[in-house]
Amino acid sequence: MLKEVKVKVGDEFIRGALYKGELLIANVLEVGETINVDGKEMKVLSSTVDYRDNLLKIKVLAKASLPKEKKSDGKQQTKG
Repeated sequence: MLKEVKVKVGDEFIRGALYKGELLIANVLEVGETINVDGKEMKVLSSTVDYRDNLLKIKVLAKASLPKEKKSDGKQQTKG
């Protein structure tokens, strides 16, 4: 499903679209290692420019997985 998002660029926000881990925005910024989408930092995997429409296509890691913490008894914590 295509989702409209707000991308933070400096102190301003621009509109974009997020679809299956690909963010589409106007080609107005330099892409770093992360990008702020709807208030959440997302890791940038790759980016390309579509010169026909002057759009940035940015592949992002939608959900960053954190390593599981170990309990004090040395076993991995389980959800429950």
